[in-house]
Amino acid sequence: MSAIEDEISTADTEDVLLKGSRNSSETISEGTSKRPWCYAIGAGVLLVWGLATLIWTPFELLMTERLRMTPGFPPYEWWKNPPDEVIIRAYLYNVTNSEEFLRNSSVKINMAEIGPIVFMEKLTHTNVTFNENGTMTYVATRKAIFLPELNTIDLNATIVVPNWALLGIASYLSEQSFFVKLGFNLLTRSVKPQQFVTLTVDQFLWNYTDPMLDAAYKIAPFLVPIKNLGILSRIYTNFTNTVTVYIGTKYGDEKFFLIDKYDGSRDLPNYGASCGGGVVNSSEGVAYPQYITKNTTLKYWRKTFCKMAVLHHRKDVSKYGVNAFRFDLIDSIFNRTEPSDADCFRGRPDLPNGLSDISKCHFGFPLATSFPHFLYGDSIIKSYVNGLKPNRTKHDSYLIVEPTTGVPLESAARSQSNLVVRKLTGFNELVTPFSDTVIPMFWLEYNQMGLPWYIISLVYFQVNVLPIFQRFFTAFLLTGSVILFCFYIKHKRKQRLLDNKVLVFEKELFMKKP
Repeated sequence: MSAIEDEISTADTEDVLLKGSRNSSETISEGTSKRPWCYAIGAGVLLVWGLATLIWTPFELLMTERLRMTPGFPPYEWWKNPPDEVIIRAYLYNVTNSEEFLRNSSVKINMAEIGPIVFMEKLTHTNVTFNENGTMTYVATRKAIFLPELNTIDLNATIVVPNWALLGIASYLSEQSFFVKLGFNLLTRSVKPQQFVTLTVDQFLWNYTDPMLDAAYKIAPFLVPIKNLGILSRIYTNFTNTVTVYIGTKYGDEKFFLIDKYDGSRDLPNYGASCGGGVVNSSEGVAYPQYITKNTTLKYWRKTFCKMAVLHHRKDVSKYGVNAFRFDLIDSIFNRTEPSDADCFRGRPDLPNGLSDISKCHFGFPLATSFPHFLYGDSIIKSYVNGLKPNRTKHDSYLIVEPTTGVPLESAARSQSNLVVRKLTGFNELVTPFSDTVIPMFWLEYNQMGLPWYIISLVYFQVNVLPIFQRFFTAFLLTGSVILFCFYIKHKRKQRLLDNKVLVFEKELFMKKP
């Protein structure tokens, strides 16, 4: 009995061990079989994600999203509510030898610069419409706000200037008949206008009127389309324009935020379709195309400039910790061009190099624009008056732009307005001393001083941090995928070894049974 009981006990023990080994192996198998699949799924997800970041990088996604100008996203909201960063500096010319000039015909007018008188330009964008053709239309309104804390010039201080109304009307009528000139002479004898007038700085800027304008309006209203010659009043009264620009992936990076239409037209305002390429593919200066190169030609349009400004790359610079390009207004922007028939700004008669006729923008009033102090102009225009001191650093125009995003980091647009006094034959002695000359009136600087910290931070992150971050992020994803895959292989091997051991153990137990 004892031997039989021992055999039964041994058999029971082997059955228990066999059953235990099976249960144990099943338990281990269930616990470990789930883990490899988790590793495999994780490795697959990270691999797909990592490869996706190589094809669609975060940097490119941000650049594409900027093209769309989606409301609610930073690019659109910061454009819609632009920061107050544009400063206007007005410089006036005070005549210091008016009496001597009138006494002695060999004496030139001597001018002393007064300024700057500083204002802030407030820009607002309203009535935004996204058009079906992939463009965006909006209304841009600009206002000038005086900044007393930045000014050292008293607005009540007086200056002496030529009588712009008197000389302007005379120059406008210079090619008219004898009888028209006779009428002008009789009018001046009746009104007795002064050849030089004394104005306050505020009057010159905002409220410059003259009895000559009132008298001329009564006789010939077409000669006096406006009675207020204040320079900022002329510029900022109803400074509202409707602008249509290219946006979205349809037009791409190279046309982003370039003008399609200005006040409903593609032509250069006041000049029509015959003058160059119109306003198409120019910029108002708020934003420029993405991925600018050194060979890119930038075109800048501002209504007060009256002509298209062309800028070329000058040098590489650094601003706010990012690499940027400096573009300068070309030196020959106000020169005569060939063929002369296609030169919309040559004037009548032809103006020297350095002057562009802009009379069509001012009701035919004989005005010309130039660089301040006649910078880059022919020697003849520098001989018209004394006292000018052209300086490239002070009087040139430039733009500093981050080339990848097209965000303008700093800019200065400077131009001078001049009265063109044509040859005055057949007129009286009030105006003939000024005959055949060009007299500087004033010059303005529009200076984008900087950008708010949040825009600078985004530009810095997008061009300096994000490209490096995305490389590390992609490497992290792909490395994580490899590591999880290795864990998957390792656990699969362990599972296979465990299964083999259980199989051997069961086989040995089976072989021991009688």
